[in-house]
Order: sequence, then C-alpha cells, then structure tokens
Amino acid sequence: MQKDMHFYGTYAVARIAGFAPEEARIVATADQFVDDATLAAPVSLNGRAYLLPVVSSHGMFELAKNSNTIDQWQVWLPFHFLPGNQGNDGERRLICLWGEPDNHVAEAVLNLALGERRKAHGLHFLGLVGHVLQDTYAHYGFCGMASDRNRIDQRTLTVRNKGSFEAWAEGVCRTFEGRFTGSVAEETRLGHASVATFPDLPYLKWGFRYKTAPELYPGYDLEERDNPGSFYLACTRLHALFRAYRNGLPSMEQSDGHASFSRQTSGALRSLLGRIEPELAARCGLWRERIADGSLFPALPEDRDVAYDDAPWRFAVMENNAGATLTHAYLFNRAARRYLDAVLTEVLPGADLLVV
Repeated sequence: MQKDMHFYGTYAVARIAGFAPEEARIVATADQFVDDATLAAPVSLNGRAYLLPVVSSHGMFELAKNSNTIDQWQVWLPFHFLPGNQGNDGERRLICLWGEPDNHVAEAVLNLALGERRKAHGLHFLGLVGHVLQDTYAHYGFCGMASDRNRIDQRTLTVRNKGSFEAWAEGVCRTFEGRFTGSVAEETRLGHASVATFPDLPYLKWGFRYKTAPELYPGYDLEERDNPGSFYLACTRLHALFRAYRNGLPSMEQSDGHASFSRQTSGALRSLLGRIEPELAARCGLWRERIADGSLFPALPEDRDVAYDDAPWRFAVMENNAGATLTHAYLFNRAARRYLDAVLTEVLPGADLLVV
C-alpha cells in the first residue's frame, strides 16, 4: 500500500474507531513512517550518547541493500511481508498471507500492539502494526526474502479493469515486461518487485502467472487480484484492531474479528477504494475531501487540515534536545525496536520459523 492508505486511510479508520483527531494523527503517521524510516546512521544525542535507528524500509530496487539476507530478515519480512506460516517447507512458510484471525503469526503481532497500550509509545506501536497488517492484504502471495517463488511470467501481467486508463495500463505492462526480461530479472526475486506497484494500487483488478506454479492455499487465488476487495477487507480488520486497543482488550481473541462499518461509511470507503486514479497525490486529495466532508465519520474542525507531516518524526529533532525522549522520533524508534525484537525473538520462534 501507499500513503493514501497508510496515512489517510489509517487516519479515517482510526477516527471511525473512536480515536480523537490527535491520536488518529499519531497512529496514521506511524503507519506511513514505516515506509520512511530509512536512516541507518547512529544519531548523536547531546554529544554524550547515541541512538541506533531501526531501519524499517528500503527502496524495492536498492539492490545492494536488498540483496543482504540478514537485512531481508530484519526489514522486509517483519515490516512488509509478514510470513503466513502455511505449508511444510521453510521457504513456503515465509510467504505473506492475509492477516486474518486464523493467521497465527499476524494474530501474535496484533496482540503485541494490544500489550503495548499503556506504554508512552503505545500509539506509535499501534500505527506500526497497522502498517504490517495492511501490507498483508496487499503483499500476500509474495515473500520478503529473495526467492524464486516471487518470480512471475511478465507476459501474463494484465490489468483487468482498464476502463478510462487503458493506455496507462497497457504502457505499464509493456514497460515491465521489457524491463524484467532483461539483465535485471535476476535481481527481482525480492517481494513483489516483479509486479512493480500493482499490489499497492487500491483500485486495481489484475492478474498474472507465477513462473513456478504456487501450491494451493485454502481461501486464496494468488494469481487473480481484486485490490478494492482486499483493501476493504484490510480496513475492517484494522478497524477491529483499533477497537480492541481502545476497549483495552488483552488479545484479538476477544475482538469482533472484522469490525463492520455503518452502511454510509461502508459505501463511502468502497467508492474511494474503487475509484480509478493512477496518481498518488490525487488519491490522497480524495481521502482528504472525504475526511473533511463527514462522509466517513462526523468530522471535527481538526479533521479538515489533516496532512502527512513527518518532520517531527525525523531524528534531527532529537539532536541537542534535552527532551529527545519525548519526541515522536524517539517514541517511534522505541516502538520499532520493541516490535522488531519481539518478532525475531518471540513471534517467529513461536511459529517455529526461527530458532533463538
């Protein structure tokens, strides 16, 4: 998913779930900032101590960084391609699947967020986990490790709902067929690089064929994609997580699984997700309009100027700052550190995917 969903969609769902505007803004910024936390250099605090950043994203085509296997375990798997843990062999079990209630790895991650509720970084942690959850509904069927299972036959990449953007769709398909059948093809085994941004576009209905036919996963057709449908499902699941957090539930087992929306909200969400708009900025603008006009939830004055601003989340705000540990930058990094440690030492070992 992209900023239209990770920030604006998350903000809207948080407000629908009952968070106040400022709380929703923190959750939504944390959700999007997972894609923007790329700084790897240690940060000096007052010249006396250092903070080690948690890197939660790289560009998909930063080949040097992404070819590092350890980096794949520490960036792509935990933050963007949470393993679904289905199948008998280890590589198959690393493939990302929807974060449904029967996905025990995803359930464990959501429970981590509920357990951090009383911490100073609780909302930052919740937003981070929201990003991970949302990505399962976009990235399913692909693996966060470099794997031949991620390869597709570029000739089969097809947009099903071309409509008014047929020329754009045909151009993109031809561009990627040419690009990935050349010398770069050997470097596109990571995640969904072989299908570009197709999994992240909310309005897209599309299809492809893997080079190696995938084994059957109950409930999934991995090669035929309905992004509007899966993105809407993600919104209901995110809503359930947010309601469980606000209600102080200890685990998602006590939640309503997929929290339903009112008829008005459901219709407005489906309309937003299905509207064909290739430009990210325009999609963000549509979300801002729907947030402000009250069609998704009863809007307050504070909702009308909502916009993504990551300046207070950048590490520069901590330098020579006596209140560094109170900044969003520190609290997000604290949440990311806790999350990464828990996934690598608790969640994945608990699923027998890692040994520690």
